[in-house]
Amino acid sequence: MKTSQLLSPLLLGLIACFAMGKEVEKPTGTYASQITPRAVLNEQMQGGLVRVTWSQIEPEPGRFDFTAIERQVRLLKPEMNWTLAIHGGWTSVDKRESVPQGRRRAGSLSPEWLVSELHVKTFSMAFRGNPVEMPKYWDPVVQRRLKEMLQAVGKQYAADPRLKLVYVPQMTSNGIEGHFNGVPGETLLEAAGIDVRDRNAEQKFGDIWVEASVEATQSVMEAFPDKAVAFELHELFRSTEIPARILAEFQQTRYENRVGIGMWWISGKTDYQGKLVALLKDYDGDLYGQVIGRSDQKYRFPNGDYALVFQQAKELGMRYIEPWNYEFENRTCDDDLKRFNASTKAKYAK
Repeated sequence: MKTSQLLSPLLLGLIACFAMGKEVEKPTGTYASQITPRAVLNEQMQGGLVRVTWSQIEPEPGRFDFTAIERQVRLLKPEMNWTLAIHGGWTSVDKRESVPQGRRRAGSLSPEWLVSELHVKTFSMAFRGNPVEMPKYWDPVVQRRLKEMLQAVGKQYAADPRLKLVYVPQMTSNGIEGHFNGVPGETLLEAAGIDVRDRNAEQKFGDIWVEASVEATQSVMEAFPDKAVAFELHELFRSTEIPARILAEFQQTRYENRVGIGMWWISGKTDYQGKLVALLKDYDGDLYGQVIGRSDQKYRFPNGDYALVFQQAKELGMRYIEPWNYEFENRTCDDDLKRFNASTKAKYAK
């Protein structure tokens, strides 16, 4: 009989964890995607996502302001946990452009001093109809300043036992999700100095993008050495080639079994980014999700059935999901929240 046959499944699991590196406590259940006073009254809310922008955290180079984080954490009950998303992204909008009536002009996600003082190069693109300037994720100055900002936030919060997960900031359309929705592929290739006529152009962009993604992820890991980390994925160039490379990267042992994948668009549908859904279904690592919209936005869900969100999350093996605060405030699906909390606790909690 083989030695492995003499060992219990639990012991084998522990051995595997130690082989991969130290195990950290990871979030389970349902967290509100925005923390509000009404949402925290729902007993099914296990915690909440704290969202801030890099421009809020570091309004001036080297000067850090944690007010936006503290304001949200204070709303939580003592027994509730939290996760953290610091949005990177564009530094400025074209203020010469008119704003449609009823819409608010967007503010910057990353601090504008990256450009005005450090002279980081940007490329022009559009975000939800706003012309913006995007610093390049792969720029060494961007990566260095991201790391310094993350170190400062980690010094402040890495020891907080209620902080369970930190998302990797990205220089993308919304600064957390890994997409450039609506941005022509040629714009990205030209920003990276790649000839759009090169038949390997997208692969070359992937080389640059994966390297930048890895560097930013390692910066998060170093700043929060005892926390779980998540990197949000979307298709790029309407392809899963680059996401697949990132998935494979994070399964290497040097990531200590700490880096999971975020999917901020769970809806119950499989026709949107269907190939990426299939990849994630076969992924052996940790998965974290955010629901694509509110339950009253029927068009977002198959046949308007919001409950299919929970079914999809279970099929994908997600440890934790973030429904919108609307669900917690209005108690639209308490039974589904309760069942999901119980199932993930039974499956994943220590």
